[in-house]
Amino acid sequence: MGRHQVAAVAGRVGPAQLDRLVAETIKRHHLDTHDPTKDPDDGYLSVDPRHATLHPDDVHYAGTMRFEAELDIADALDLDRALAHGAETLAALGSVAPLDSRRSQALGDLARTQTALDLHTQGSTAARSEDGLPIAREVVLHAHFDAGLGGLDGLETVFGPTGRMEERHRLVLLEQVTNWCGDSRTKVTVKPVIDLNAELTAPGYDIPDRIREQVILRDHTCVFPWCTRPARACNIDHVIAYDHDAQVEGRPQPGPTVSSNLAAECRWHHRLKTHTGWRYEVTGPGVYEWTSPHGHRYRRDRDGTTRIGDPEPPDRP
Repeated sequence: MGRHQVAAVAGRVGPAQLDRLVAETIKRHHLDTHDPTKDPDDGYLSVDPRHATLHPDDVHYAGTMRFEAELDIADALDLDRALAHGAETLAALGSVAPLDSRRSQALGDLARTQTALDLHTQGSTAARSEDGLPIAREVVLHAHFDAGLGGLDGLETVFGPTGRMEERHRLVLLEQVTNWCGDSRTKVTVKPVIDLNAELTAPGYDIPDRIREQVILRDHTCVFPWCTRPARACNIDHVIAYDHDAQVEGRPQPGPTVSSNLAAECRWHHRLKTHTGWRYEVTGPGVYEWTSPHGHRYRRDRDGTTRIGDPEPPDRP
């Protein structure tokens, strides 16, 4: 088989998809000079081309995600008929969405209905919707509001007001949230709105959940320069160390448990800060300035990391 037959896609597919492509090409061009004495499971011809694959990194700004599948012919025809029927039903119920959109929605409806039926037949004691079936989908939302801009996260796209879901930092449309809330078999949990600029305090060293959640939502990730570890998987660090002896000795607490003295740090970078010459300070809500052992300085804020304070490069002759 010539390289030109896979060159166009070889860099964009994984090993399993490439194997399926090679196997299909061998069969299509009658290149399978099969030796019956060989192991029938040996070679590309034994590759089963069927698959159902979700591409979680292929997310569109319209709030969609790509799902592709290769099915047995009978299964594919059955699914096509089910989607056609579901699309017609949605149209009869008043949907004005295009046919392809209604077919896509029908596929999701199939999955949710089957999940609900499975729970129903197993005698589940889970919470039930208005039609008596168990809840088939639960969506947990962390609402991020910008009071100055009036929208979710203050981001407006051509598709409408847009916010952010913490899981994998995915965008979500306000219209989608509205639709989820209107689905009788979808349980929507909206976390309490937290003012990320408020100064929350606690009397001792331990960080209460309300302050921990505020720091996680404010910092998004570990605050060390260029670190991308999610804040929810990090420790919450006192930027200025908490002095456990201050109260006993009658001294002011230098490192109080307050929002402005707390930051999310992954374990690795927390150790790096503790045991090496790295130092940092807070210059604003969610804004940190780091100094390396060699004197290089970096600013880390919600837009990322930038290097600051470098000398001007010399002019070229």
